[in-house]
Amino acid sequence: MKKRLTMLFAVCLTAGAVLAGCAAPEQEEKESNVETQGEEFEGEAEDYKAAMMIPGSLGDKSFFDAAFEAVGLLEQKLGLQVDYVEAGSDSSKYYSAYVDLCEKGYDLILTVSSNGDDALVQVAEEFPDQKFINLDGELEDISSNLYIMAPRNNEMSYLAGTVAALKAKELGDTKVGFVGGMDIPGINEFLVGYIEGVQAVDPEMKVVASYVGSFTDTAKGKENALLLYDSGISIVFAAAGQSGLGVIDAAVQKEKLVIGVDSDQAEALKKSQPEMAEVIITSAIKNIPQEAVYIVEKAMQGEITYGKKELYGVKEGAVGIAENEFYEKLLSEDDRNNVEEIKTKIINGELEITDTSVLTPEELEEIRTNARP
Repeated sequence: MKKRLTMLFAVCLTAGAVLAGCAAPEQEEKESNVETQGEEFEGEAEDYKAAMMIPGSLGDKSFFDAAFEAVGLLEQKLGLQVDYVEAGSDSSKYYSAYVDLCEKGYDLILTVSSNGDDALVQVAEEFPDQKFINLDGELEDISSNLYIMAPRNNEMSYLAGTVAALKAKELGDTKVGFVGGMDIPGINEFLVGYIEGVQAVDPEMKVVASYVGSFTDTAKGKENALLLYDSGISIVFAAAGQSGLGVIDAAVQKEKLVIGVDSDQAEALKKSQPEMAEVIITSAIKNIPQEAVYIVEKAMQGEITYGKKELYGVKEGAVGIAENEFYEKLLSEDDRNNVEEIKTKIINGELEITDTSVLTPEELEEIRTNARP
């Protein structure tokens, strides 16, 4: 290989985002029954064939745009040529998109999110010699040719909740808002972490949550946010994909504030729509492009054990919050220092943040109910 990187998330910092230091990933306790050690790629980097299957649409300034950014970073950092497929929001097309990629003989097929899990499971079984990596997955029953990186969404959401509560206290508010894309386990992981971060700052502060019912309906996202802002809330965390652009639009209209998600949304919007960037205090970030570089290099070196899922959080530099010019402008230095202390406690394992995967529906509802005004 012409380019043999030895970094461990050496590019953990994105523009406008300052995340925690890096370390080896912590393995999840639950192991898959089937594990396959990958084989080292012996050729040149430019001969390694990789592809990204994006189960969504680009232009969200958030999650799927981050997946697309990974394509360019893999080419830049590892010298690969990476193809990609933008499969859109129609999940019935995901299986055929995967099959097309498998038939082209890629060394590795990457994807993100749980949107296409059913198709991914099916195609992984039908193409057992094809290697797959999901950079943001939730599956528990994992095929022997699939590796899953699972971000600790609750950790970055905890930090987002800390920011929201500190700013709300400064403004004299007693409640903050949350707009989720859908009422599903992945989004409720964001919500629970957010609630716990908020109430760690102020146990009496309440969180009003609503769901759009879609990750692509910006009009409904805006409608939900307007209702929250009109109720007296000044800050809303938008964990809603493209629907979250509607939340940001509502914040501009009402001269309120918002916390973005998945990418540094202020950085993504500041040139094209600066008025939107200026209302984003911070964003809860998944470092998907950097995760992709890290894990693909390991795959090329034969250091991936397929058939398992591993968790990556603040400690590994995989998730965090954007600490950019808007963050410094909108959050006081004292409050930023408080957030930094919380981040350090997360890295050191001093905080217990709820793992929503082990919650019963009743326990989840109790957390949501207790957080409501």
